[in-house]
Amino acid sequence: MKINVQTFVDQILGDQFKTKTEQTTVAKIEKETTIKTGLDYISQITSGNELAQFEWSVKMPDGDDASVRLETSVINLPLQDTKTITKILELDQEREVNVYLVCETPDLNRSGLRIDLCASVTALIDDQASVTKLAQEWIKTQLATIQTNRDEKKAEKK
Repeated sequence: MKINVQTFVDQILGDQFKTKTEQTTVAKIEKETTIKTGLDYISQITSGNELAQFEWSVKMPDGDDASVRLETSVINLPLQDTKTITKILELDQEREVNVYLVCETPDLNRSGLRIDLCASVTALIDDQASVTKLAQEWIKTQLATIQTNRDEKKAEKK
């Protein structure tokens, strides 16, 4: 799936994309079936040439919830930073639409944000099983990092 960069920017800034949010726990989001639900949603929406975002609000064992998202984009920036795209990319070019994994919480790292390429929309449709496994490992890693950082902060306070 390809899209003109200006069209992408206009659609995101105009909230012309599908979004879905689910509450979950660390134990549930680490399961393949939970991740598959999010990827199925992205696959279904993008099959109609529409942009999408799927968010899990993850209840952590302690501290604030973490936001874990699947986002379709033309660059590895969160959708809320779409205005920045106009400064980075040429607006008249066509770009491949990819699915990005996004994790956001202050305890993750200095920026409070991690974003990585998951797969192109085409690859998601062609081999969802492999994409699911990749997403599952990535999510486990980010959530483990958050918990480790929180545990270290607690230990420092003692």
